[in-house]
Amino acid sequence: MEITLNQLRNIISASADIGVQRYIKTRDPEDDRIKQEDAKRYLEKMGYQPIMLKRWRKDNLLVPVKMGDSRNSAVWYSLTEIKELIFSLQTHALIMKQ
Repeated sequence: MEITLNQLRNIISASADIGVQRYIKTRDPEDDRIKQEDAKRYLEKMGYQPIMLKRWRKDNLLVPVKMGDSRNSAVWYSLTEIKELIFSLQTHALIMKQ
């Protein structure tokens, strides 16, 4: 497998970003949580369809947390988990391209 320098830089940068996010999660778990709508916007910003949240939940790759008992309570996700899943998709696509 051969990768370009730019692809290697992107992998290293994404890995460092995930490391920082994991650190944030261990220091203050509340800073890692984002609401479902914010998660969808983040996915769109990263070039993915918001439907990915539903697919990841279905495949048990992402576990939402609902704070409160009411039907309309906010659904929260871990930004760390989302970043790791995006990184996995990008790395898999790179490997499959080679």
